[in-house]
Amino acid sequence: MRRVGKGGPLVAGAAFAIAWTPCVGPTLGAILTAAAFSGSEGRGALLLAFYSAGLAIPFLLTSLAFDRMARVFAAVKRHYGVIVFLGGAVLIAMGVLIWTNQLTVLNNEAQTGLQHLGINFFDI
Repeated sequence: MRRVGKGGPLVAGAAFAIAWTPCVGPTLGAILTAAAFSGSEGRGALLLAFYSAGLAIPFLLTSLAFDRMARVFAAVKRHYGVIVFLGGAVLIAMGVLIWTNQLTVLNNEAQTGLQHLGINFFDI
C-alpha cells in the first residue's frame, strides 16, 4: 500500500471495471433478454441469480482462501504457456465447429442425451 498510495485500489478497480465490461456486457445482455422473455418473474430471477452467482463465487472463494488461492495462482503462472495454448486450441476448435455447422449437431446430440437421462434444462 505504501508504493501505490491510497488511490491505488481506486485506480485498479476502475481499470478492472473498464476491462471487464466487454466480457460481461454481451453475456449480461443475453441473460437480461432471456429473463425478459422467459414468461415468468421467477424464471427470470433464477437466470439472473445463476448469472450473479457465477460472477460472485470465484471472487468470494478467492477472498476466503487467499493464501491457498495464491498457491493456485502460482501454479497457473508456472503453466501459463500451456494454458494459453490449450485455450487457443479450444477457441480454434469451436470456430471450426461453428464454421462447419457441427456445433449445432453436437448441441442437439447433447440435448438428446440429457433428455434420455431425464435432464431437461429448458423445463425449469
